[in-house]
Amino acid sequence: MTAEAPAFPWYRVVYGAALEQGDLLFGCPRFVIPAEAAGASGDVMLARESVDAIVLTQSCDLAVRADGQSEAADVLLCPLYLKNDLLQHPVFKKDEAWEEVRKGRRPFFHVLNECRLPGRERDFALIDFHALFTLNVDLARAFASGTGERLRLLPPYREHLSQAFARLFMRVGLPTDIPPFGKRK
Repeated sequence: MTAEAPAFPWYRVVYGAALEQGDLLFGCPRFVIPAEAAGASGDVMLARESVDAIVLTQSCDLAVRADGQSEAADVLLCPLYLKNDLLQHPVFKKDEAWEEVRKGRRPFFHVLNECRLPGRERDFALIDFHALFTLNVDLARAFASGTGERLRLLPPYREHLSQAFARLFMRVGLPTDIPPFGKRK
């Protein structure tokens, strides 16, 4: 007889202004500096977009200290795209591309499982590390608080996301690698 593996839920529903790594913020504001601002010497008008995003900043850096502040002044986020929203995408309309990401072979991306919580069902999500952005922590908290309920990615899946993000930045290409063992002259 085999013991059944314990269930590890991927998500839970949270409320309020407290932010943690792995919080999903649907319709999150992102402020974009227009390209023509590169040569501007005065004030620049930012464009405001709404994107679905996930918090990448470590939860410990977002925790509110006794003085009412947190270590982080800004929250690092990146966009996420639901699988059913990418049905026309040239690459990610294909399951093969999602499988490559799932296996860790596309370091700029990460896949999250679908959410099956009653009333909060969501398709698989593609995390895109190409388009990182930040929001002031107070603005991010105010947005999170105003959304009502939201999804939070739970351990160990939150740490898996963090590890995928770290792998992207710790890649090192050497100019000359050590030759394979067993093929030396």
